[in-house]
Amino acid sequence: MEATDTVTGGTAAIPRTGLRVLFVCMPWASLDMPSLALSTLAPLAGSADDVESVRVHYANLPWADYVRAESNGRIGAQEYDDIARGDNLALGEWIFSSALYGPEAAEETAFHRTMTAQGVDLAPACEMYRLAPRFVRDLARTVVAEGYDVVGLTSTFDQNIPSLALAREIKRLDARVATVLGGANCDGVQGAALHRNFPFLDYVVRGEAELVLPRLLRSLAEDRTAQRDEAGRRSALSAIKGLCWRTAEGESVATPLGHAMVPMAKVPSPDFSAYFDALAAAEVSDALHPKVQVEGGRGCWWGEKHHCTFCGLNGSLMTHRSKPADRVLAEIKDAVERHRVLDIVFADNILDMAYLKTLMPPLGELGWDLRMFFEVKSNLTYAQLRDLADAGVTQIQPGIENLSSRVLRLMRKGVTAWQNIRLLRDCRTLAIWPGWNLLYGFPGETAEDYEPLVAQLDHLVHLFPPERIMPIMLTRFSPYFDDPELGMVNRGPSQLLGDVYRLPEKELDELVYVFDSAPAGIPPELAARMVKGIEAWKQAHVGARLVAMEEGATIRIVDERRRERPREFTLRETWHVVAYKALLKGRSFKALGNRLRDAGVHPGDEAVSELLGLWSEVGLVFRDEDNHVALATGLEYT
Repeated sequence: MEATDTVTGGTAAIPRTGLRVLFVCMPWASLDMPSLALSTLAPLAGSADDVESVRVHYANLPWADYVRAESNGRIGAQEYDDIARGDNLALGEWIFSSALYGPEAAEETAFHRTMTAQGVDLAPACEMYRLAPRFVRDLARTVVAEGYDVVGLTSTFDQNIPSLALAREIKRLDARVATVLGGANCDGVQGAALHRNFPFLDYVVRGEAELVLPRLLRSLAEDRTAQRDEAGRRSALSAIKGLCWRTAEGESVATPLGHAMVPMAKVPSPDFSAYFDALAAAEVSDALHPKVQVEGGRGCWWGEKHHCTFCGLNGSLMTHRSKPADRVLAEIKDAVERHRVLDIVFADNILDMAYLKTLMPPLGELGWDLRMFFEVKSNLTYAQLRDLADAGVTQIQPGIENLSSRVLRLMRKGVTAWQNIRLLRDCRTLAIWPGWNLLYGFPGETAEDYEPLVAQLDHLVHLFPPERIMPIMLTRFSPYFDDPELGMVNRGPSQLLGDVYRLPEKELDELVYVFDSAPAGIPPELAARMVKGIEAWKQAHVGARLVAMEEGATIRIVDERRRERPREFTLRETWHVVAYKALLKGRSFKALGNRLRDAGVHPGDEAVSELLGLWSEVGLVFRDEDNHVALATGLEYT
């Protein structure tokens, strides 16, 4: 837009000096909940003196509608979610590469050849690949016709190429529109590489946009008034830390990342209205159950102390900080009352443990049928899980990742296998669903680390199985990536991403998040046995149960893990009852002996060892090195 644009006020036309800003959420953002980033940044931008109007456009919803209509209903919300979940690396990026790079036949692309060679069915993806260019062209025409000065795009995981494709088409139609890209995919060197390699990106924000966006908008507004020369513009942009910008000659400049972090108390409260307006107009809404994202904190307090070796989340923003609990409560209440949605997804990478006392009690006191999700550390106690359940937490993502204590030590998880099993058991008791994956392939792991687990998988089928079992990926920002001494051999940027991005490897090396690595850890034969065992666990889980009930001075345990041969066990001897209750927390042989002595019922080490052996054999306890934990659900304990 030029400085001479006008708006009508009363009977006279007056010059328009404020910016018109559009934020766009491209595929493959989740269809069933709003973008937290854009819901937070829109109010921030709208409060700026230099901004006339702000709008948020959810392009992911009309994309799902468009694909469903063009495929006569063959491709719907489920197929979208399969791609958005990221089960096949770079698939979402490839689909929109046709809009970014041109209409090369899907079957002739390197990505298609690589994936089909691996046995992946790309039929729905190929149809979307052919539809992407027209969708992007039509969207760009609409954006340009509506006369925005600034178009901001957010990019996480597979949103890069969809966002790049739209930015490219917008700049082709109207070079005056300022295009801005931000999000997790722009952190550190990634943001600089994106800006350097895609000249239609005017600006890239690296790090937290709350610190950069207001200053950038002010600079853009000053550009429109033509009150400063190029030297003044360069000076102003150079002073904004964490920003990539271009000189008048088109040279890419990346200012250093700032060390300051946004205090959570200063993060604007989100405005989700744009999403729910878009959802109401979307035909695909009939297949969706909408949720609301809430942000309590950023960073990871565990990662600050012991960064898990495989984890690349948080990037340059590991320091943990969180909002006051009363503010989080107010934002939840506002979202529920305004949008009539009871499903609340916390975007936090890890639960602030203070929230157990400051946030959970008032949430529970609301008396609402909330269904909340949190990411948590997996060594939560039963009492802590019960506090979450009482507040309305029905789903968690615990950092389980493995069921071998030695491998967990290699990962720096700060938990043990028996604690992970205890959490799975307590989740079943408290009706909390834990979503987790089992990872393997860590440098230094051995077959001996997994053989005890494989031998006990049959005993675990009543507990929630992992959603997936897979080798770890080497990701940017992880200790494995930063420190080759930890044993992970980096073979360069992911081949799949290299097949999608038409860039030299040197540029890809700074742009991508996922890298290929040399095989590590256990041999393929054992990995295959584990995969088979996990699949059997999933098959047997439905309807399986192992439940303990106190009946007077005894404990009756009903074992229906194998429906064709149900069993019951009754613990009658006092020391058996005391021992099993003690193992609800999980204990070593020595610690269990001390507990029995304290209760005055210790029968001798040999008898205790024999009982533990029997319970392990029939699957009443899980054995992890020298520790045992009870497997039966249903018993409360402190």
